[in-house]
Amino acid sequence: MTELTSLILISCYELSFIGRFICKIWRIFFDDSLSTVLTTLETVHEKLIRLNVDGLKKIKNINWISIVIIIVNIMVIIISSTIWIIMQKHMLDIIDMVIIVVLNICQCFCFCEYILLISYMKWMIYIINEQIPERKSCLSTFRDMYFEVIECLHQVNRSIYGVPAIVGFIGANVAEIIFTIYGYLLFPRDYINDPYLVISFIWLLMRTVNVIVLYKIGDATEKEVNRMSLALHQRSLIEKNPRIKRQIKCFFLRRLHEHFHFELYGMCHVNIRQLFSLSNIAIGYLVIQVLFKLNKL
Repeated sequence: MTELTSLILISCYELSFIGRFICKIWRIFFDDSLSTVLTTLETVHEKLIRLNVDGLKKIKNINWISIVIIIVNIMVIIISSTIWIIMQKHMLDIIDMVIIVVLNICQCFCFCEYILLISYMKWMIYIINEQIPERKSCLSTFRDMYFEVIECLHQVNRSIYGVPAIVGFIGANVAEIIFTIYGYLLFPRDYINDPYLVISFIWLLMRTVNVIVLYKIGDATEKEVNRMSLALHQRSLIEKNPRIKRQIKCFFLRRLHEHFHFELYGMCHVNIRQLFSLSNIAIGYLVIQVLFKLNKL
């Protein structure tokens, strides 16, 4: 049991360290694809402006939320990194400290950029869903914009941010949560004067919030995309044009056969149910370790 615990903790430490590299390197390889996605989203946004749809000003709320997330993450990294550097200045070289701080900041920016991008696409789907029952514009126009945004969303989760999100945003954060709780909070090296206690709480809180935010935005985006079926049903009840009714029926049938799931790289499902399952596994492991330690005492 002791060997298994050591192996798991070492794996958690290595995963949290490797995740920072993957977040930066993977983004470099897919930078051109990200530029294409941003150009497509900008085109859709311009179409919404030309259609003079309601609710466009609500994008400001999303921007402020994303800005707050970015500011809080950066402040926590700067404060905790400063405390950590002061504690480790006699044990590590300056170059090693700078590399670790830079990797943490790059991972933070990568995570916040992903959250901002997903929030932006979720907002676009929300605007389209709100406009379909209003009959203010041609249904085919909103249908085309909807499929463009969905294709961008698939591309972001499948290739551009698929692996970094799985390894860096989820795997590394969960690994650091387990490693911090076990190594620094439950069983610290010094129970009386642990110099890492404050910084451990800060890192634990930040990593936990990041995981919750990621799963919440994934769950909300999935529900908003699937709400398109309800919007089409509402439009079909008030529509009298036979041609548009046929368009609604074809669109509705396609939506039924293409139920959207917020997945990363086509294999990691991100919603609240999966978050509860992941939390149960992590908590169960920690409880087993606590009972094992207590039995040894």
